[in-house]
Amino acid sequence: MILPNLSIKKLLTENYTNNLTQVLPIDSVKNYLTYLLTGLLLSILASGCSKKVAGVDRSGVKATELNIANVDFEYLTASSKIRFQGEGQNVSATANIRIKKDSVIWISVTPGFGIEAARAIINRDSLSLVNRLEKEYRSYNFQELSKKYNFTISYDLLQAMLLGDMPRSIVNDDQVKQETNYFMVRQMEGPVVIDNFIDRQLLKVERVTMVEREENGAGRSRKNTLNLKYSDFKQLDEEILPFSNLVSLDYRQRGQKRRTQIDIKHKKVSIVNEALRFPFSVPDKYARR
Repeated sequence: MILPNLSIKKLLTENYTNNLTQVLPIDSVKNYLTYLLTGLLLSILASGCSKKVAGVDRSGVKATELNIANVDFEYLTASSKIRFQGEGQNVSATANIRIKKDSVIWISVTPGFGIEAARAIINRDSLSLVNRLEKEYRSYNFQELSKKYNFTISYDLLQAMLLGDMPRSIVNDDQVKQETNYFMVRQMEGPVVIDNFIDRQLLKVERVTMVEREENGAGRSRKNTLNLKYSDFKQLDEEILPFSNLVSLDYRQRGQKRRTQIDIKHKKVSIVNEALRFPFSVPDKYARR
């Protein structure tokens, strides 16, 4: 991974730290950005719309015949408001996001006062977080991150959560069920069952439920569940994008049930033609956690 060159000598001043603690309790300030960014990379996009419809099974529908309207672009930027709840934290911040589709996601977090407090970069095989408040950084490959949260996590899943796309491409073996107002596409990926609920008019994903089952030592099945919900769809050039998203992850860690929720509201999104920069570096004096 290429790590960027950042000057941070004057980034964290005494006044800035004092001001932040006035906005947040001291317990929230400590590890605030680590929780926020890690949760963002795992979570579920919120949808305010739910439809109560009577469903009818119909035969002869193939998943590959559904022309799902995934967002088509090479480079994208977004300015977003993010609220994180989980692991004893309830915090919010502004995030600037840059994406090169299917390649890299870059996130800069500003909790207030116009000063960057954290930065994250996500590649196909790993992610890294720099927390400027705590002067530390964290790096994970997706195998480590999946083990930490007891749920299969990948680059494609994180990108889909930000864009409102299906986390997994459609294949011939996928099952399709037609409902009154939506299609439901069921996919299997190892122990994970993925249900995608697709609006019939927009052909956009409104909700995704991913359930991962595993057997514990007693032979009993337990479930980890990730729910993605997308709403407030807006036209962006020729694309349609959800601007209000909620992510929910229910999982077990050290035998305890846990929940992480991230509410993402995009304020501005742009598809750009010119190549974007993704600067990221770790200062030498920062400790790895």
